[in-house]
Amino acid sequence: MKQLYIIFAIVLMVWFNPVQALGERPDVTISSAPGWVTKQPLTALPESLRKPLHYRLVDSQVSDNAEQTSFSHNRYVFTDAAGVQEGSTVRVRFNPAYEKLVFHNVTVFRDGTAIYQLTPQDIKVINAEDDQQNNMYLGLFDALILLQDIRVGDELDYSYSLSGKNPVLGDRFSYFDNLGWGVAVDLLTFKLTLPDDKQVAHKVFGNPNAEVQHQKSDGTQTFTVRVENSVAHTVENELPGWFSPFPYIQFTEFNSWLEVQDWAAQLFQVNTEHSPELKAYIAELKALPKHQAIEQAITFVQDEIRYLGLELGVNSHQPNMPHQVFEKRFGDCKDKTLLLNTLLRELDIDAQPALVSTDKRAHISEYLPTHSAFNHVITHFTLDGETFWVDPTINYQGSRLSSLYQPDYGSALLVDSQSGALTTVTVKSARHGIDINEMIIAPDYVSPVQWRIESQYYGWQAERLRYQLASSEKKVFQDHSLNYYAQFYPGVQVKAPISFADNRQDNVITVVESYWVPDFWQPLEDGAAEFYLAAGNVSQYVKLPQTVRRKQPLAKVYPLSLSQRVTLLMPSDIDFSALAYQKSFADPYVRIDSAMEYDRRRVTFHAQYEALQESVPVEAVPAHLSKLKQANKYSGFGGTVSEVTTNPHYTLFKDFVKQLENKTKMKFVGESL
Repeated sequence: MKQLYIIFAIVLMVWFNPVQALGERPDVTISSAPGWVTKQPLTALPESLRKPLHYRLVDSQVSDNAEQTSFSHNRYVFTDAAGVQEGSTVRVRFNPAYEKLVFHNVTVFRDGTAIYQLTPQDIKVINAEDDQQNNMYLGLFDALILLQDIRVGDELDYSYSLSGKNPVLGDRFSYFDNLGWGVAVDLLTFKLTLPDDKQVAHKVFGNPNAEVQHQKSDGTQTFTVRVENSVAHTVENELPGWFSPFPYIQFTEFNSWLEVQDWAAQLFQVNTEHSPELKAYIAELKALPKHQAIEQAITFVQDEIRYLGLELGVNSHQPNMPHQVFEKRFGDCKDKTLLLNTLLRELDIDAQPALVSTDKRAHISEYLPTHSAFNHVITHFTLDGETFWVDPTINYQGSRLSSLYQPDYGSALLVDSQSGALTTVTVKSARHGIDINEMIIAPDYVSPVQWRIESQYYGWQAERLRYQLASSEKKVFQDHSLNYYAQFYPGVQVKAPISFADNRQDNVITVVESYWVPDFWQPLEDGAAEFYLAAGNVSQYVKLPQTVRRKQPLAKVYPLSLSQRVTLLMPSDIDFSALAYQKSFADPYVRIDSAMEYDRRRVTFHAQYEALQESVPVEAVPAHLSKLKQANKYSGFGGTVSEVTTNPHYTLFKDFVKQLENKTKMKFVGESL
């Protein structure tokens, strides 16, 4: 939780030692614990120990006196071989640009006797840039202690401190810490020590029974929380991003969102002088009609300025100057936002930065005011009375404002508004999904059927596909589709190469596929032939989640609208009209429609799915899953044609094909027949 909320994208730029940036090993020392740390007494071990590790103590203490320092103390018993494998490495992540790591104790006990104590030679420091694949370079390192000769029954006790914080956060205190974990703990404690004149507010999330004790003495004040026999908190699958499965506590020195706005406004006060190259580009934009110039500016920043978070620069407290980002052609979210805002302001558009949370979204209002609530920054502006929220880090979007997908980040803090309040992110209603129309032509019950699939992608689905097409060859998509369809029809073959038509102005991509399917008809023992029309794209959203009996909310892919229509042109007119139906399944969270209709030789199955909200609250999950289970029964349509294999024409034609294959040693499919 600390790392999740303290390190956030908008303020990741830090003062960085260039020597460490080149990979020199940062110093990690060993010394005694700070004097303000309170030693926590251990509870007696119970007779029955949990496996694979039995946690006796998880103690977290923080001080914000001379400098912000966090102290951690953990103690657990190895209770089986899996625990030895899992817990025999002590790992602490830190950023040496502004944090100093000090180990106080690493001791292994066996039968009550210390058999190992830490020495400086045991500490290994390695680079820990886990986010390189996302083009983020934070300067993080891991300090590792690889314990040797650990056995079942041994007990590990270790403690360390991290001193310092990112200077861009300023002097206002803001902190989050967990009050529960994914494992049970005999004793979990938290303590915060502050000067007695520092005014902080606190709020507990996820554990209404947690008592926070506040005391003042000798010029200091402390906040303490003690949780005995802390239970293991499970993490269910498909959780919405705003939900934390673990209880936690927040502290903040900010009294209002206005104070957070003031902090952010200073962050974006940079020199916006224009280089000759940037001035020339601005002149090009001004020569265009206003709407076209705005659209071109957005597309340029999104597509031509690559996303790259070099969190190592000397100008790290603020975004880089727009002309530098323009010339280098890279930047992180705040760099790209400031460049776009600069271009829009040159076009007389009042654009300003908007702080948002990509996971908490509208639930950010549940926090006490703090800069730690945000992890992203986007652009906000109005044009002709319409509000736009543009994320400069998204690329391959629609090229017209009217078709531009605007992510619904729920709530935002407008940096320049000085409103002192969060603003609701209201985005216009738009289609975000896929329309699929399939036509299957069956000339008889032996020959391969012709299968044509036309799919239209809208909104963010089109933007995701556009990005994939830009980063991969069409053949990759053809192979991927062929392998996917082969799960249902092993003999499927390509009839015509896949084609793509991109209408970027309207943000719509049309994909056309064409296949031969030799094993479409499935013969039965009584001489009948069976077929099945499936809406695979819809059914994947109708199936039940892995965790059905839930104690946590269920996330839905949102916004999303899917339509899949499959039409089979039969070899002859066989009346299926008696099986026609229309079904609808809806609750406040999804709407699912399923229908089968027959019109002379055409059997058509149509399924539709629409997500109505981004998540289902836990109390509504049982009824919602019951609705999904009902709808799942109608995710396809199967039919049977009787007396197919006993038909003389079927037998003669099948024998003819076999004779040709035997004589020519070739398999006849599709147009070969």
